[in-house]
Amino acid sequence: MRGATCQQPLPEPDGGVDGGVTGATVTGTLTLPDSAPAGTKGSVALYTTLPPAGTAVAESGLAATGGTSVDYRIVGVPAGSYFIIGFFDLDHSGGTSSTPGDFAGWYGHNGDGNPPAAASAVVPDSGTVRFDISLVVR
Repeated sequence: MRGATCQQPLPEPDGGVDGGVTGATVTGTLTLPDSAPAGTKGSVALYTTLPPAGTAVAESGLAATGGTSVDYRIVGVPAGSYFIIGFFDLDHSGGTSSTPGDFAGWYGHNGDGNPPAAASAVVPDSGTVRFDISLVVR
């Protein structure tokens, strides 16, 4: 019917609340040392203490797109100082650590892919913060 309008009321504004999620959003780009085949599994994880003593506070699974960079986004990260690692399992060996040929790197590393001496990624209480990481071949 021409000229008909919907009589359903508009929803109430939510005051900017993001579905009840607290914490900050951590985003960034992982720059790969070479292209990774599309679909290669990877991850980004945040730690307050380095593994194996520390466990991930927040993490996100990724899949390579066939290029040399992959964007990531993790929502609801608590405020704090973190070590952040990016990783791609090129040989599909699985497990919790990289093996020769995989791409890996910690935010703030000095070019060798190893973690910095101290947690250097500072996440605020809210908002969005960006940490780009260049990965190396392990």
